[in-house]
Amino acid sequence: MFESIAFLAILILGVLLADARSRLKRAETSLAETAKHIGALQRHAAFPISEAQGPATVPASPSPTAPAAGPKAVPAQEAARAAALTAAPAPVLTRKVADAAEGGAAVAPKSNRAGSTAPEAANLSARFENLFGKTLPIWAGGITLAIAGVLIVRYAIDLGFFARVFTPGVQVIAGIFFGLLLIGGAEYAWRNEAKLRDVRVPQALSGAGIATLYAAIMVAANAYGLIGPLFAFVALALVTAAALALSLRFGPPSALLGLAGGLAAPALVGALEPDVPLLAIYLALTIAAMTGVARMRRWPWLAVAALAGGAGWSVWMIFVGGALDTLGSLSIGVYVLLLGVAIPLLAYEGPRVTLLRAAAAVVGTLQLALLVAQAGYAPLHWGLFALLAAAGQWLAWRERRLAIVPTTSLALSIVLIALWPDASAFWFALIGIILLSIHALPLLARLWTAPPALRRTIELCVLGLMIVPLTKWQVWGLSDLALAIVALGAAVLPAAGIARGWRAEGRGADGRFAWLTATAAALIALALVLLLPAGLAPAAVAGVAAALLPFGRAADDRRIEWVATGFFGAALCALIATPRAFDEIPRLIDGAAEGSGYAALRWGAVALAALFLALRAERPVVRRLGQGFAAALLYGAAAQLLPDTMLVLVPAIGGAALLLAARRIAPARIDAGAAAFAAISLAWAAAPMALWTMKAAQSLGGVPMQVDGAMLAAAELLRRLAIPALLLGAPLWLLGGKLPRWASIASFGLAGVVGLIAVHGLYRLGFAGVAGADFVSTGIVQRLVWEGLLIGLAWLLWRGGVPNGARALAIAGTAHAVCYGVILHNPLWAEQAVGGWPLVNLLLPLFLLPWLAIRLLGTLFAPTPATFERAGEIATMALVALFAWATLRHAFHGSLLIDAGAAPAENILRSLLLLLLAIGFLLWGIRVGRRDWRLASLVLMLAAAGKVFLFDASGLEGLLRIGSFVALGFSLIGIGWLYSRQLAPVNRVEAQVVPATGFEPVAP
Repeated sequence: MFESIAFLAILILGVLLADARSRLKRAETSLAETAKHIGALQRHAAFPISEAQGPATVPASPSPTAPAAGPKAVPAQEAARAAALTAAPAPVLTRKVADAAEGGAAVAPKSNRAGSTAPEAANLSARFENLFGKTLPIWAGGITLAIAGVLIVRYAIDLGFFARVFTPGVQVIAGIFFGLLLIGGAEYAWRNEAKLRDVRVPQALSGAGIATLYAAIMVAANAYGLIGPLFAFVALALVTAAALALSLRFGPPSALLGLAGGLAAPALVGALEPDVPLLAIYLALTIAAMTGVARMRRWPWLAVAALAGGAGWSVWMIFVGGALDTLGSLSIGVYVLLLGVAIPLLAYEGPRVTLLRAAAAVVGTLQLALLVAQAGYAPLHWGLFALLAAAGQWLAWRERRLAIVPTTSLALSIVLIALWPDASAFWFALIGIILLSIHALPLLARLWTAPPALRRTIELCVLGLMIVPLTKWQVWGLSDLALAIVALGAAVLPAAGIARGWRAEGRGADGRFAWLTATAAALIALALVLLLPAGLAPAAVAGVAAALLPFGRAADDRRIEWVATGFFGAALCALIATPRAFDEIPRLIDGAAEGSGYAALRWGAVALAALFLALRAERPVVRRLGQGFAAALLYGAAAQLLPDTMLVLVPAIGGAALLLAARRIAPARIDAGAAAFAAISLAWAAAPMALWTMKAAQSLGGVPMQVDGAMLAAAELLRRLAIPALLLGAPLWLLGGKLPRWASIASFGLAGVVGLIAVHGLYRLGFAGVAGADFVSTGIVQRLVWEGLLIGLAWLLWRGGVPNGARALAIAGTAHAVCYGVILHNPLWAEQAVGGWPLVNLLLPLFLLPWLAIRLLGTLFAPTPATFERAGEIATMALVALFAWATLRHAFHGSLLIDAGAAPAENILRSLLLLLLAIGFLLWGIRVGRRDWRLASLVLMLAAAGKVFLFDASGLEGLLRIGSFVALGFSLIGIGWLYSRQLAPVNRVEAQVVPATGFEPVAP
């Protein structure tokens, strides 16, 4: 017990310190106001105040302007009394400051001179001295006296000293007398505060007296058994009442002790199994008295603490007290109602009073919900809960900021009904209707009142949506027809809100109407799902989605379009979430071996809803969503009826039809649907395109490309690639400029790629069927024909005025010719037959076709950059050199140029070929004025010289060696002579230009 009292003393000390700090601040303010009043009175009496003196003193000599007969000084007491008469009624602390001035204490006003502020060290020292020299000792003395009273009694118990002198009854009476003596001392100090000059002395004495009285009564009841629990209970209640009464006179210490003692009294007397009605009455009166004192003295902490303590007692009574009979339940219910509703209305009035009342009501609702669950969901407890829910509605109607209270009761109502075990149909229906009326009717009444509050709408929607699952949960055997009727009945709630707000002014400014519409539509859709067969659930939801569009137009609320879109999404989910989807979804890929009209009806119904969105929606986003899903779902409906051989053409035909329709209607009305059909066609084309791409990627590594496999068969290429590309590409061509440029380019490009892959695959299959599949003998011919087709078609498109298509095909043909014919499968290093006839073979077209393609690219992309022209010249030189080298090789080795070895004559001719090429490049460079050709000739000349000196000199004998050197010598002389003769004017021009500019001139 001593430890408990010590802890209580520490708690009291903390509260008293906080109160002392606030009082000190108010004292400083009141002191400044008093000083102003005194100064004003002195100025009115024409006695100036020296800056160095306080307002309670006057100068030694009268002012020259003052009357000679005037008084020499104005006593501080008279000044204070005059200020009290002329000013408003001052608080008690202000009066005490005036009394302190009466004793001669000078009050120094704050100086306004610059640099006259006190140093920071002086402020800290003054605060330290004030706290530890004036504040703490007084409170510590009061607490010490309280503990002394407790120790006197404990000493009597432990040592038996008082037992030898006094009986236990006399000891208790002595303790009570000591407590009353302390309270009397507090009264005496209060009445003589002018001498004490500190209001904390009576506060400390009164707090110590109340604590001593509590201790004496507890000792009498628990230690000695001198009084019974009931008598001790009444005595503690009287002490509590006295403490509250003394708090009105002496301040917070008495109130705090009264709070602690009053709430702890039932436990302190040992009544762990109390009479619940009596305990409830006592606690209600005690807490009401405390909140009344809190309101009178403006102590919000006292009201909060009292209500929190009362809430703790109610929880104890519900869980531990065992008070679940009728009288006990009524007592707890009324007690909680008082704590949650009535008493907070009488509590402290201040800036946070709304928060206090809301918290009390919410806590009360939670406690009654616990009572309902703890008591087994008896009708009596349900009635108490409903009563508090109705009181919460009244509070919210009385003060709008208490709206959290009915929201909490609504949430707890739903939770309690969901957790209600073994509820009979009658009581479930009756209590459900009562709670529904308590929460729904006020919501409907205030739904469209100003200011707009979305919270009420959401609560009404949640209430309507929870009716059906709660009903099914509690009445599990309810038929689908009865549950559908319940859903339609629940839809009446949001429908009533819609009806009340149909003509409400400004309802389109927020989403309340859309929320109500969504809730009503959801309940109607649920009823339809329950009434129709399970397989038609998507059709039912899709029908509701379609019906929402004209309703939104009639209501003039565009938000309902989003609601309709959401229900369409729910229809899609219902379509693929049913067990039938396991049979229907695979048909989207494999087609239907046997058609299913029922499945087609399901997909078609949802497709019609999507089509309705596409045609009737006002928002472009919703309209395009409707187009895309309508196309996809129509394809899904066809997949339930058609085999894969026919199904593959459905998206291409649908896309072509939409593109043709775009010639008469705006493309924006069909673009999303056409894109959806195109995407499905691409999905069908994905497998052959992926296989073709894989083989094409392998061919880039030198592996001959073989068009084989089931996906690259002619029938598959036609059905999956060629026909869809043609069906979608032809309407795009006819549309011309009606489509945006980016869309037209992207569409044509995609169709062109698909068609090109199809044509290439069909060409390879047809060529293999006609000429055979031997890569060595037919590879060059097969590539030349394909490259010729690409480049020729590019030239035709260019002549026909289609430059973009021409450029694309020209790039493809050039890249194919260079990559495969010149680099990868060049007959100089790859096994490729070029034909046995000299000059009349495949070498000329093999190296001529890339050159023609490069020339065509230069024409198509004219004007071309200088870099591109230079690259073209270098490619031409490389092609000429390769053709000459291959022709020489063909003269000695025939059709296959990669045969090993070289005859001496071939070796000599190679050197001669290099020299001839060098001379030819030089002459051509001089003629066209291109330095690149001249530089290439020098490179070839150096290569020839190096070959003669490094290889021919060591590998040849006799005349062959001499002949090679002679040829090389004359060639070098001839080249030098040509350079010196033909380029002399150029060099002279360069010599004139370089000193002037500092840059090397470029030959024309």
